[in-house]
This record gives sequence, C-alpha cells and structure tokens, in this order.
Amino acid sequence: MSSSSQFIQVVTSVLKKDALALPPEEALLLQPQDEALSARFFYRNFSGCRLPANLFDRQGKRQIHNVASEKECDFPSVIRMPEQSASGCAFVVEEDRLYFLYDRMERWADAPDHVALVAVRLDPERIATLAMQGGDTRFAPSEYLLLAHLLTGLDLKTAAEILGASYDTKRKQIQIILDKLGAKTQTALLRTLSLEITGAVLDEILPQQNQSRETALIKRQFGRDVIAHNISIGDGPDIPVWEFGARRGQPVLYFHSMLAPIVFHDEMVELLKAHDLRWVIVPRHFLELDGRGDIQARLHRLTHALAETVEYLFDAPLICVAESAGVPWAVHFAKQNPDLVSRLVLTATPQAVQPVKTSDSSTLFVEMSQRLRRDERIITGLTQVYNAFSRVPALAQKGLAHMYRKSPADSACLDSLFQKPHLAEWLRLIANHATFASVDELKNLQRDWLSDLKATSCEKIFFHGEEDPISPIEDIRAIAKHLPEAHFHTIENAGHLVLSQHFGSLLSQMTAMDGSPELSS
Repeated sequence: MSSSSQFIQVVTSVLKKDALALPPEEALLLQPQDEALSARFFYRNFSGCRLPANLFDRQGKRQIHNVASEKECDFPSVIRMPEQSASGCAFVVEEDRLYFLYDRMERWADAPDHVALVAVRLDPERIATLAMQGGDTRFAPSEYLLLAHLLTGLDLKTAAEILGASYDTKRKQIQIILDKLGAKTQTALLRTLSLEITGAVLDEILPQQNQSRETALIKRQFGRDVIAHNISIGDGPDIPVWEFGARRGQPVLYFHSMLAPIVFHDEMVELLKAHDLRWVIVPRHFLELDGRGDIQARLHRLTHALAETVEYLFDAPLICVAESAGVPWAVHFAKQNPDLVSRLVLTATPQAVQPVKTSDSSTLFVEMSQRLRRDERIITGLTQVYNAFSRVPALAQKGLAHMYRKSPADSACLDSLFQKPHLAEWLRLIANHATFASVDELKNLQRDWLSDLKATSCEKIFFHGEEDPISPIEDIRAIAKHLPEAHFHTIENAGHLVLSQHFGSLLSQMTAMDGSPELSS
C-alpha cells in the first residue's frame, strides 16, 4: 500500500482519525465552487451565531461541510422550505430534530445567488430556555418530538399518527408539557413559543451594522501602541493601515505571512522604537479588492493601491520586510515601484515553484504545488480544510505542530504562541471573515515570483532559519547566490517562524550596512 500524502498526514494528526475514516483525499480537495462561496458567506456572517446553523441551496442541498466537526453535529443533507410558507420563516422536523428556516436572503447583501435559506437547529434545551416561564424545564425525547411537530403546524391527531402513538397518549402528553411550561392552552403555548423562538433566532442571524473586526482586534491586542486608520486616494478603495513603533522613524512596510497580519513578539513595539523604525502594515487578507480568484488582477490592484498609499505617507524610499507567503507580494511591489523601495528584507522565504536547486526531501509546499499544477480545482478544498482547522484553536495548534514538528525552535515558538490568545484569534478571524485569503496566498505562491525578484534593483537581504522545515535553507541559499546584490544570513536556532523568534536581532542586522555575506545569530 502506498504511503499517504503529507496533506492527509496533517489532517489525520489533527483529527486523530485513521485515514480510512476520512473522506477520500479527492473528495476533501475537489469541492464544488458553490459550496466554497457558501462557506465564505456563512463564516463572514454567522461565525458569531450562538445557535447551530447551516445553509441550504435552491435544490435543498446542505452547503456547509466541516471536516473538523463530529458527526452528531451535522445537519441533514437536504432541507427544503415548505411550499405553504409565505412569511419567510418556517419550522420543519427532519431526522427527529426541529429546525427553524429563514429564506429572505436579500437581507444579506453578499448572499450568493444559489443559497436559498438559513437553517437553525432547535434542540430541546433551546426550546425550554425560550419557553415562557420555562425555567429549568427538561423535555423527555418524546415530549420534544411532539412539541416540534406541533410547532410545524400539525394538529395533535396528525402529530400522534406521525409519531406512531395514539391520540389519547399524546393528548395526555401535551397536558404534561403545558404543566411544565405553565401554559393554559395548547394554542396559547404554540403561539407564544413560536413568536419567542422566531424573535430570538432572527436576533441571532440577521446582519448587524458592519464593523471592521480586524481593526477591533488589533486595537484590543495593542491598545495605544497601534495607530489604525484608513487611507482613500481619489476613487480608489479604502486601504487600512496599521502603524507601530517610532512615529517619525525610518519607514518599514511589512508584507505579512499567510498565518496572520502581525509579528508575534512580546517586545515588538519597544524594539521598533529602540531602532527608530516606523513599522507599517497593510493587512491584505482583509482588503476588499476586485479580482478574487484572478491572482494577476488582484496582484496588480494591490500593488497599485500600496504604491499610492506609500507615496501619500512617505517622502523617501522605504524598507520592505516580507515574511513567508508575503515574499512574492513584496518582490512584485519592489519590481513595479523601484523608486519607492530602498531595500528588500526577506525572511522565511518560500520555495520557488521552479527552484534553482531542489532539496532532497519533499515538503508539504512542494507536494501541494505539484497537485495544484495538475488540477487547480483542489485549491478550494484545501482552503476549506485549512479554514476548518483555523476556526478551532486546539485543531489549529495540532495542525501547525505537525507541519513544524521537525524544527525544535518552531515547536517551542508555537507552544508559546498558543499559550496566549492572539494567534488563535487571528486564525479564526481570517478563516471567518477573510475566507478566500488563503486562496490568494496559495495562488500567488505558484507564480514565477522568482523572475520578479531577479528584476528588482534594490539591495536584498535574506534571513533564513537554519532548521526551517517548510522552506529548506539550501533551496533559499541557492536563490540568493544567483543574485549579485543579495546578502544571505543564516540564523541558528531558528525555523520558519524566524521573524518572531529573533525579531530584535533581525532588526539590528537589517538596519546595519556592513554587507557581510553570512551572519549567524
């Protein structure tokens, strides 16, 4: 039997399941585009919903499939709105569970055309909580099912027939329910309960006033140490800008990694001030630019928007620092805007799609790149799995731990990062509200960005962890050797998370002008 792919190894290590217990790898990776659009809409709008919810399309098919969830949390594969429903709301019973359906999808401006309704599961505890004077009421399974069928509009006799019980048995049972809930009549109970449930569910699911969740999170994490503002030039898009460090220091534009838009270092702000650096971040994951799925169009729009922002903010060329998946974005920006960039600092540089030199051992990146070149459709499924893990801190930690396990420095760094909430909060926020960000990142990594790098004219400095398990150091050293104006710095006791692990020493080295070809830290 052939060994499983590195992708499946990551999934099985996170979910603690045998590969045979998972759907086939092709089923995980080749997911319909409609379901990807549904997932993006769902997590942007319902990630904060405290009730179990799902989406269904116009054929009644379930849209949200979470590989990270347990089977008992799943919704039925098919739910349809009853034909007689005219109010936009309905109750239905499927697989012995009560569901509230809402089909006024025009209430959400970003709802995909194929999505027909939102379904919310109403478990016994939820009904008891919402019932008038419910208190600590508990329903027996048969009581819950009877009440559920009555809420769908059935009369007591029909409900009894469906449940396979006599009318007299259910007549006695409804009296027990009335006594539990302190209601006088069945009609009054159902009217009150249906109104209470409808109001409570709509309060949970209907769209609230839009807010910048990423700005709220960055302010909550950094307080007065961050200046967050938006810049709009002419008829261009609003560009969010976050600034740290010395307000009038040497400007540095940071092209962040795929994981999160910030550097995780406890003394980041103090170190930036000590080196007189004005650290500027444009969180590209959250930019509402046209071109999702068309990486060349999105790359052009982002580069143009960044150039206008930089010209507005700064009077002199700046240093561009890029980390991991941020490298291809940064080198394209530097190539297109040579007058704006004085120096390129590349940390944890990813492997090139067409490497100068191929390492002996294949990495997860190389494996998935080869799959993407054979069939680009797998990017949708890959993104769905990545987002599913990112939404659950424990699963995200397991997945990253498996990917970085060959680097002791990365393993220790991840353990430290997950002891605090910051990384987990960013992973969840990106998965829920920048759902397709990883698609952009993966597609951009597949470009021939190495040609962009060779076409840049500014000074280039590489910082690379000696034990990087994602981008083997020999591959990146080979890239640097083919660039006459490049300096390559090997960082000892460092992996792919080298910027977080050695932030202070990297700031010192990148601002020095010694031009040494090799330097260990």
